[in-house]
Amino acid sequence: MKYYIYENKCAEDFEPLSLTRPAFDLRCGPFTFLERLFKLIPDSAEISLIVRENLVNLAREMYPDLEVNPGDIEQGIWLLGNVFWREDDLKQIANTSSEIFQSEDMQIGANLSQQEGNDWMNKGGPVSADLQLDLPTTKLDSLPVNYLWEILQKIPWTMEEDTRHFLKRNEIVNSDQNLQVINPSNIWIEEPNKIKPAVVIDASKGSVIIEKNVEIGPFSYLKGPLFIGKGTIIYPHSQIKESVLGPVCRVGGEVAGTIIQGWSNKAHDGYLGDAFLGEWINLGAGTNNSNLKNNYTSVKVTVNGKIIDTGSLFIGSFIGDHSKTAIGTQLNTGTSIGIGCNIVSKGFPPRFIQPFTWFMNGKHVSTKIETFIKTGETVKSRRGLSFSAAERELCRSLFVQKQE
Repeated sequence: MKYYIYENKCAEDFEPLSLTRPAFDLRCGPFTFLERLFKLIPDSAEISLIVRENLVNLAREMYPDLEVNPGDIEQGIWLLGNVFWREDDLKQIANTSSEIFQSEDMQIGANLSQQEGNDWMNKGGPVSADLQLDLPTTKLDSLPVNYLWEILQKIPWTMEEDTRHFLKRNEIVNSDQNLQVINPSNIWIEEPNKIKPAVVIDASKGSVIIEKNVEIGPFSYLKGPLFIGKGTIIYPHSQIKESVLGPVCRVGGEVAGTIIQGWSNKAHDGYLGDAFLGEWINLGAGTNNSNLKNNYTSVKVTVNGKIIDTGSLFIGSFIGDHSKTAIGTQLNTGTSIGIGCNIVSKGFPPRFIQPFTWFMNGKHVSTKIETFIKTGETVKSRRGLSFSAAERELCRSLFVQKQE
């Protein structure tokens, strides 16, 4: 069976993180949306990806074994990537033909003939518009998300669902008598790891998953639901609660209700709450974000040129790849920082900062793109990685787009 996993026209509403990755590559728990689908789709399935045109080369680099934006469309199943898919819904789609599927008034999938699929792609495909074919429509329970904060709000559900379905139960292997655990049956620790004395792991409110090669400093408190990815370091005296930390992060201080894609540093004291961070980010010592307004009203966020009322009291910051804050930076509720930014400010910076901006004490200065790329190469080389040709191409095109 052929599967097409696609972005739709709302993918840009996941900015700033979706500027540099397909929406289905966002982390939503132990896995990204796409990784979840890989676990739900039959192993025999043939998978292609449909992404925005400026992400094609990057997606091909990220997923070299998958076809990206194929020219020839076959009969197959079409699945919107930014959906918390349920296995029973996927089975229902597979047992139909020439049918559209919706949830929350959004088209989230279809089972299309070759002709129907080609007709859609010839009109721009899902990244341009929904299907306009006169086909039967069925509602499903699988939940789509439209904005980054909606993913944050689903951390408890995702951790519970993915732990139950995708992880084999294991025992805690650690002989250190100073490790304190609460509800050990809900804790997964992959060996090898380094957990220092006087660490408390509290899984009473949700599962805790610690992947291999993780280091946890002494006197740290870890509260579930919580995922800590491979190679991440938690520094001593940290409080990490109800969060998802991707691979190879450096984390200290207090972190709550937050997702970090991976490869980012928040190594020092300071509070990070209800935030969503990309990759290759560095938060200077004492960086704090507010996640609650003093008047207890819902937080508004600038998204893709629009001001959106989140309907939530607790909203922190959204920070794009390769952005950095200076020591002592204070971020307001609902702050959105684009990719490639540097924040150096004595007071609160604006709640929306364009990509490739140096914000220095009230002044917006555009980053020099080649300087940015050189810095990115240096940053990634410190972790044994390179700043690829596709990444450079994408960043240059985003920089030009910003100038227009």
